[in-house]
Amino acid sequence: MNQRKQRNYGKLTILALVIVTYVFAKFQGGFASWFLFYSCVTFVGYEVLAYLLMFATLEVTREIDRNRLKDGEDVIVTLRLRRRVWFPLGWNLVVEGLPERLAGYYEPHKQLVFPWFRREIEVRYVIPNVPRGYYQLGECQVQAGDYFGFVQRSKKYGLHNEFLVYPAFRSLNHWSTGDGRISGNVQVAHRRSDDISAVRGVREYQLGDRLSQIHWRASARGTGLKTKEFEHQAMNQIVFFLDAQKANYEGKNPQLFETAVKLTASLIYYASRRMYPFGFVARSRERIALPPGNTQAHFFRVFDQLARVMPEGEEPFSRVVVREAMEFPPGFAITVITPSLDKRLVMQLMELGRMGKDVQLFWVHANVVPTLEEKEALRLLASTKIISHSVHLDEYEELKRVGGA
Repeated sequence: MNQRKQRNYGKLTILALVIVTYVFAKFQGGFASWFLFYSCVTFVGYEVLAYLLMFATLEVTREIDRNRLKDGEDVIVTLRLRRRVWFPLGWNLVVEGLPERLAGYYEPHKQLVFPWFRREIEVRYVIPNVPRGYYQLGECQVQAGDYFGFVQRSKKYGLHNEFLVYPAFRSLNHWSTGDGRISGNVQVAHRRSDDISAVRGVREYQLGDRLSQIHWRASARGTGLKTKEFEHQAMNQIVFFLDAQKANYEGKNPQLFETAVKLTASLIYYASRRMYPFGFVARSRERIALPPGNTQAHFFRVFDQLARVMPEGEEPFSRVVVREAMEFPPGFAITVITPSLDKRLVMQLMELGRMGKDVQLFWVHANVVPTLEEKEALRLLASTKIISHSVHLDEYEELKRVGGA
């Protein structure tokens, strides 16, 4: 029996009860029969008030314990049901729908509560092992009824909560991109004059030199004021290109894209720890292009995009790489993470290499043995001094270092 039939059945039962007791009192007469009728009328009055006031003073709010978490962690959701008055007594059934991406993993949360005389009730539940992604919790449905089971109502509350699940990443011990071979000149906002290791030598003092640049020990030798000369500061600058083209993941292992995202996150975390400026480019449904930076705020902006990105891009990844790479000046290392070694992408990367750009390719795959085409693609890339790394799905969890001896 569905809810509508139950509600109609309850209303008809109450109406029939009033009619029967009234007819009985009319024909039977006497104190007992009329007492029964008036008692029934009082009961009906309670049921009417309960029906009308069930949601009149009920407020529902939702909180989540945090809106940023890591892949595989649990989300604790807290619902609070508040009433301005304790009436009417009855029960509440809370039904919480899940985000679309989790609907196939877990059942919607349902919990029956009995408020009694309390004005506030707290309902708490856990969504376990949430995978990477962007999630939204929408409306909450609350059903209510009386203890006798005659009236029942349902109402949906338009709540909205959202949270991001960052990809899990590994702490790499070594990556050859960060060993100083791929560098570029960086304009810094201040000169680290107190860094002795950056001092190349001394020269004669010139008008306009700052006091902090004076080399007092050399000046004390009596040959006039001397000023420190600094080396040109150079840093690794990296732009990460994540392949989010839909066609490159169709028909393949569903964990392929997730591993590509995790690998990108691990490399970005490595660059962030060493204060290398890094940018991020991907083309899903929309263009994602974050310019290089090395602040903590920039790190979280990039990870926000890594949490949201999905393999839904329609534009060929090779076109995205060549177009976006030309936006960056010389000196930026280009790091490409892709499951595809198609000929067009390989040709584009080789062309970038011949133009003097430093390119590294991370090939994420589930192949036991590379095909002849894939071997030929890797050989062509090596011929133009483009460093290629093969990362198998089963090997990623054991990944500690990339490249180098």
